[in-house]
Amino acid sequence: MKNVFNSFSAVLGLLTLAALPVAAQTTSGTVEIFNEVSPGVVAPGGTAADALNGVGNIELGETDRGLDGSQGSLTLGLGGGSLTLRSLTQDDWDSGLADIWFNDAWSVYGAELEPLLGIVGLTQADLRVAFDTVDADARLSDPNIESVNELASGVVEIDLAGFVEHNFLIDAVADDAGLGDFLFLLPSLPTFYASEVVAYEYQGDSGFLYSIGEEPTPSGVVSADSTDSFSGNYTVTLDVDPPISVFEPTGLLGFALAAGAAALRCCKRDSMA
Repeated sequence: MKNVFNSFSAVLGLLTLAALPVAAQTTSGTVEIFNEVSPGVVAPGGTAADALNGVGNIELGETDRGLDGSQGSLTLGLGGGSLTLRSLTQDDWDSGLADIWFNDAWSVYGAELEPLLGIVGLTQADLRVAFDTVDADARLSDPNIESVNELASGVVEIDLAGFVEHNFLIDAVADDAGLGDFLFLLPSLPTFYASEVVAYEYQGDSGFLYSIGEEPTPSGVVSADSTDSFSGNYTVTLDVDPPISVFEPTGLLGFALAAGAAALRCCKRDSMA
């Protein structure tokens, strides 16, 4: 029976591996950690591990309503390797990201926005210029990481803390441009959802992740500063090759049964000898 115990002990070790736990976290540069200080309220403080395992988050960088602020990054050990998440720089946006992000947003909301712009004689090109003029990219560049999970399939899920309120970004940009009151003259705005943007490096790959058009999941918490920050979580995913050391749970169950049966056969042969 010792062989049976050893076989199942080995399988349990593999099951632990299949759970793909997030290893130790390290931060660099400018980061701010938020954790729950009372039910439903988060405020600065605590550890990175607490923030990722609870309802807090880790803010990377400080844009200071411009992209001249300090940058920050978070590195985590996952089953598939080391994942680094960081805030964005002006160079990131100038390298083509600004056009890609704007075109993605337009592909989702352009059909609804175009007739509204026509009312005041504006076009898609005018809106693109306004995106730069009011530094809308700065509002998207200091992501708040709520959680990171690697699935057995190799997919990495990252929850970005944001606002559950739709149109927050449109309202903020309009206020910066001095058009806040003007928005109320329009018939209606489309429901606009957008997360912040996070840069990543993982398994030799790099890029940017964000969500546009998907309604966030209510987080159940808000920030303690009366801005209602962090009220919604946007999930973005990174598809990579699954870690080669990870077995699928169903495969592990079959392996456990086979190992146990083999061990029992060995025990019977030993007892008959």
